[in-house]
Amino acid sequence: MRTIHPKWINIPDVVLIEVFKYLSDTERAKAALVCENWSRIFNSPCLWRSRSFELGGYKAQTHGLRACRFAENFGKYLRYMAISCSHPSYHTCKLFQKSIDDFLASLKDAETQLYEFEFCRLELERYWKFDTHREKLISILSKFLKTQKLLQCFDMSSAQFPAFGGCRVLDAIAHQSGSFIQDMILEDFFHSRLAVHLVKKFNKVIGKFSNLKYLSLNYNCLSDEILETFSKSLQGKLHFLNIKVFRNDPHFHRISGLAWKQFSRACPRLRVAVWFESIGMHQEIVPILVKEAPIKDIHIWSGYDDDLDWRLSETIDHITNTYANAIESVSFELDNTQEIVDQPLLHLAAKCKKLKELSINAMISIKTVEDICEMLREKTIDLSMLHVTFCGIGSQLVSEEELDQLRRHYTHILQEIGTEFRLTRFDF
Repeated sequence: MRTIHPKWINIPDVVLIEVFKYLSDTERAKAALVCENWSRIFNSPCLWRSRSFELGGYKAQTHGLRACRFAENFGKYLRYMAISCSHPSYHTCKLFQKSIDDFLASLKDAETQLYEFEFCRLELERYWKFDTHREKLISILSKFLKTQKLLQCFDMSSAQFPAFGGCRVLDAIAHQSGSFIQDMILEDFFHSRLAVHLVKKFNKVIGKFSNLKYLSLNYNCLSDEILETFSKSLQGKLHFLNIKVFRNDPHFHRISGLAWKQFSRACPRLRVAVWFESIGMHQEIVPILVKEAPIKDIHIWSGYDDDLDWRLSETIDHITNTYANAIESVSFELDNTQEIVDQPLLHLAAKCKKLKELSINAMISIKTVEDICEMLREKTIDLSMLHVTFCGIGSQLVSEEELDQLRRHYTHILQEIGTEFRLTRFDF
């Protein structure tokens, strides 16, 4: 050990720990050689509670060895873990599967107990060509997750599991953490084109989670029966439900108003957000947005199909008339150049009195935005955020000069009343 300056000897542990938090692993290891006290600080559990691991790409083997060394030395302290697999390909999946196998085995040996587990964008459907590697990975994950007793947050969005494999992973989590876990992010957890709500195993497994406050999943995972299960297992618990309605997922089944009403009664503080991705058709959107659902946030991205029969105006009117007394945040990305939606947007802004956030990306006129700004200035509406992107083709597009004039006139006025105001333009 090196001789340390006397002034450093009296530094409190809490201060040294804060200094160590700013150091890389290599720098911490060097600092630990300074003296016995700093070596002791190096092994403080709070320095190793949270860690992100990159285990993918062509360096998967190297990354895996480094992760295993961490698990052996500090795995017992780890509580918040994120795993990523960047640049996945058919060729690197086998390497990644081997790395994750060794790493999770090392964590199991270290008796790691996590509070948060994040493993996003696994994309089994897209990149994992061989069933053998996919099944091995599912088995590895399930065995590890089954040992976790204190999980509070689980995020495997975009995993794209097959039906049985996804249910197996969820069942493993529920084994010991079903009554602890509060946040579950399962967006695109199952692969697309799969009607998960018809899988009996899913209904049984999802009912094992009894303490969820936040849940994010796809519409193809929901049905009257699933909501009935939630009403029983999550009574008074669930606060937020985020639903993604994706074009390639089965989304033509309907959830009844009665099922939503019973669910809302069971979870009176529930707020629902619905995200439509690559869906613009009126007849696909409106049947999902029933009045009994406690929807507070709606986002619609229509996709790029230039269909003359989207009936976007009718969709906006339906949202206004159905959720005028409830909706708080609305975002429209409407990439159809054939329909005028100015009047329905004005009606929505004027009638939805609880609306706080309005984001518009569409072909609309300067006059429409001026009218919304005037309503804000006159305090007939109360938006905390107004973001507008003017879209168009060639001469249809709002000029930069018009945009600057609108900014100069309203930015300061809206800032004074607390509205975040942003204007941009986009040429199709």
